[in-house]
Amino acid sequence: MASWAACLLTDAGLARPAVAAIADGAHATTGVPVDFRRLVSPDADDRQAAALLRHPDLLAPVAALHRAALHERLGPGQALIA
Repeated sequence: MASWAACLLTDAGLARPAVAAIADGAHATTGVPVDFRRLVSPDADDRQAAALLRHPDLLAPVAALHRAALHERLGPGQALIA
């Protein structure tokens, strides 16, 4: 989980399809708004507050552990099941 989180925090191009998969999945609760703006489009305050959390050099070793599996799960026609 930590590895996937590291991937999503440092790669908005990967975060967007992950958010789309969650929004379209069975785990999304009907009628409850889910906002992933901070993940897919962080503003300056978000970036400042989480500078180390989003720092690619610090997260790269952790993100690399399971990045390929996450890419595979987010591929076309794949269900996002952990």
